[in-house]
Amino acid sequence: MELHQLQHAAARHPDMEIRVVRSSLSHIYQIECITDDGQQRCLSRRGKPRLFRSIDEAVDELQGVGLRRAWIVRHPDEEEGGATSRRLIHLDDNAPLRMAI
Repeated sequence: MELHQLQHAAARHPDMEIRVVRSSLSHIYQIECITDDGQQRCLSRRGKPRLFRSIDEAVDELQGVGLRRAWIVRHPDEEEGGATSRRLIHLDDNAPLRMAI
């Protein structure tokens, strides 16, 4: 899903779940959305996954298209175990995001 497609989908479906996802094995973030039919779609650019080096870069991208909330999700690696952590943030807040994960 390209950024302009995400923007249009979010405008048509304001309750669509938008996620900024980080694997504990890397410090790379990816934006995902869950469509109405339950499919998970990743943000892409020219057909390749769009990756971000920081949570701030990912959030800036979402704010740039007018999105106002997203879930920050951290998936543990297999060795670490444990559950996936999730936190809803409001993108128009100026709170530090490093504390979100």
